[in-house]
Amino acid sequence: MTMGGAVNTLGLYRIEDVYQAFGAHVPDTGPSKEAARTAAVAMVISEQAGLGLSALFIQRSEHPNDPWSGQMAFPGGGLEPCDKSLDAAARRETLEEIGLELGEDMLVGRLSDVTGGRLSVHSLSVSPFVFNHPGPMELKLNYEVADTVWVPLAYLGDPANIRPYLFSRDPAGREFPSWQYDGYTIWGLTYRIIANYLRLFGVEIPGEGDVTDVE
Repeated sequence: MTMGGAVNTLGLYRIEDVYQAFGAHVPDTGPSKEAARTAAVAMVISEQAGLGLSALFIQRSEHPNDPWSGQMAFPGGGLEPCDKSLDAAARRETLEEIGLELGEDMLVGRLSDVTGGRLSVHSLSVSPFVFNHPGPMELKLNYEVADTVWVPLAYLGDPANIRPYLFSRDPAGREFPSWQYDGYTIWGLTYRIIANYLRLFGVEIPGEGDVTDVE
């Protein structure tokens, strides 16, 4: 589905149009100014052989104290006193978690802050930043990350690829929209971030308004 006046969805696959879209984008940064705790994540995009322009996802390691244990995510974490800004926090966390250094010149733009749902339980706001890495790159995962995968933006941008996902720990037994790609399930908070990204290109994905994080 497309909306009139938005960037053509072909821009999902061309880095020059990604820069154009962010040049016209004014993100909502209010939640990070109001929240008791703030975090930042890095959505790294890059041209990948055989895939085209793609986004890099991590699979979080299984840990009983991690509310998002084992889930697909973007590298990132909480703002620390050493961070001069939220995008600096995203770059630091990416280096720590997957050994990937992101230069300031790689920053494409910022997406609107994400809050609500389970984030409210933790008084947390998440600020996503998009980086364009020209490659090549060698990843070195730390203990927080079990795996990584590149997912084509063309795949994420096609609403026909959305699949229902039943989260086993949801007491209400609800189904959530998700992407099932190469054995990985992308849903919840990360789904919401990607939805905000896709909206820049006039793409509305099914069920986006119903997505909430659950305990």
